[in-house]
Amino acid sequence: MSLTKGVGYDRILREYRQDYEEAMAIEKTVSEIAEILGVSRQAINNRVKTLAEEDVDKNDKGVTVVTRSGLIKLEEIYKKTIFEDEPISDDVKQRELLEILVDEKNTEITRLYDQLKAKDSQLAALDEQMKTKDRQIAEKDKQLDQQQQLTLAAMEDRKQLELELDQAREEVETVTQAKKGFFARLFGR
Repeated sequence: MSLTKGVGYDRILREYRQDYEEAMAIEKTVSEIAEILGVSRQAINNRVKTLAEEDVDKNDKGVTVVTRSGLIKLEEIYKKTIFEDEPISDDVKQRELLEILVDEKNTEITRLYDQLKAKDSQLAALDEQMKTKDRQIAEKDKQLDQQQQLTLAAMEDRKQLELELDQAREEVETVTQAKKGFFARLFGR
């Protein structure tokens, strides 16, 4: 027989919620917890301040009380049972433990998600820096290419000037040789 959403399903869900709320309604004041654990009220009060917001509440008199999930966490911390005189079913214990584990996992997921967002932001910044560096490198390459072209042109101009200088020297030598007399040319003076 399968349960379909309807009167039977709603009744079971209502009963489950009522059982769960009754099981979760167990609350203890700081003084009660201190007495049960044999620890000072101040020590328990300091420990209660470190609990998550959902683990602590105020009762009708405005006194701080620790909820069932907070009591379970305190039991884990102090390695002592706080409400052994109030037996609860294994199902409720398992649900509570699962709820605590789910809360812890959700907190971890949120932390990791925030970390991923921060890493994405860092990667975007690094990507922008790399684009800037690529543009700078391209500009430097362009400048280097221009410099090489200018150097090559200057070297070609220098060679041309050296050739022209050599030709001018030869012409001067030829003219000088022609002006020397016959004997001077003969004796190399």
